[in-house]
Amino acid sequence: MDSIDISKFKYQYLPDYARFLLNNKLEEFVLVGIRFARELDLPMMRPLSKIPENQLIELSQESNREILEGLASNNIVPLIKKNISNFVNNSIKDLQGNTLIEKTDIVAEDIILAFHIRRKVFGFFLYAYTQNAVVHMLIANDVDSYTTQEHLLTTKAYIGNLKMN
Repeated sequence: MDSIDISKFKYQYLPDYARFLLNNKLEEFVLVGIRFARELDLPMMRPLSKIPENQLIELSQESNREILEGLASNNIVPLIKKNISNFVNNSIKDLQGNTLIEKTDIVAEDIILAFHIRRKVFGFFLYAYTQNAVVHMLIANDVDSYTTQEHLLTTKAYIGNLKMN
């Protein structure tokens, strides 16, 4: 994987918001994310339909906890590297180490929709965090920057993976 410019993943407003979500809204954040994924018919959700709902929530809670912790500490790059590596190496697994999603199960729509869903979920909780419209805009800008940069890296990995197959 190419070197990642860490400076593109340093934020002014997102860390405090991520900490708020982590400490106060994690379960709701996960449930809303799953709901949005289903509403938008995220293709990668189809292979996950075979696992029990409580296990899906548990897995989502763990992955979202990692994202929010990385953002709260303003140190998300190691998690991005790990997630891209897991995808490239076909190791998207459950908590017991069983493969959940094969990389062949992931299509271009997954990448586009997943980052759209992430932006929607972050936006969904802004009013619970603050009523200040200026702060909303500043956080939204940080979220957009974060998701766009990770989207670019993930897309590059996806395209590189297609070329290898």
